[in-house]
Amino acid sequence: MMNEDRSMLRIGTTKRGEPYAVAVIADGVGGSGDGEKASETAFEIIRGWLDRELKSVLRDPVDWDRLDYSVQRLFHAINEKLLMIGNRAGSQVSTTLTLLFLLNETFFLCHTGDCRIYRFNGSRLRQITKDQSWVSSQVRLGRLTQKQAQVHPKRHILLHCLGVSKELNLYRRTGFYTKNSLFLLCSDGLYNRLSDLEVERFLTEQLQSGADMQLICDKIVDKALDKRSPDNISAVLLQSLDSHFNPLQRAWHRAKNIDKLFPVEWRKWYNKLS
Repeated sequence: MMNEDRSMLRIGTTKRGEPYAVAVIADGVGGSGDGEKASETAFEIIRGWLDRELKSVLRDPVDWDRLDYSVQRLFHAINEKLLMIGNRAGSQVSTTLTLLFLLNETFFLCHTGDCRIYRFNGSRLRQITKDQSWVSSQVRLGRLTQKQAQVHPKRHILLHCLGVSKELNLYRRTGFYTKNSLFLLCSDGLYNRLSDLEVERFLTEQLQSGADMQLICDKIVDKALDKRSPDNISAVLLQSLDSHFNPLQRAWHRAKNIDKLFPVEWRKWYNKLS
């Protein structure tokens, strides 16, 4: 079986010495090698973006709207490249793609497909992406239960991903996090075999034992593999260990950036009103 999943974690600092992290996960679509080609092509372009464009985006001060625009351009550039490769090959070359950016207790994500990002606060696990799959749309409409969706014959059908159409439907979101917040990025090979409750309990147990992030990540993949998942399994786990603000600074930062709690698409209207 070809491994069509790709994952990456990049950690750096801004010119002001502020630590940031970028985590990315992709799951190539198809089983003939085209999915592997798609995810690898996506990551080649992402590496170039991390090495060149992100540095200019993170100039002092960091402009979150500029970051949003830059990431959207990145997704569109990957999409155009995959469409070109597919046209030349005479077959579709497509992949899901999910990116998470962390800086100053603020997160930004951009996502298309059915990989997931979860946020864990030490006791509760919460999915912060939306699956762009047919079964997930039916669950949201109340036509299927989660249990029915897991075994439905159309569970692998995606509504959106890269390399299929010139038009993209990107799910973008921002929000806040605090010290010890944990983020899990994973492909469907993991969450199709481990329920959210199982993952929540596992993370709670592992953090209480004092295990480090790499060990926890390896263990959760092994736990999914024990259930004989037919899909490739990829996971990235990262945790904020430092508090960037004292309580007063945090309150001021969140009040000043209250728009980060709104859907990204609403922000231009908020900015006009404010």
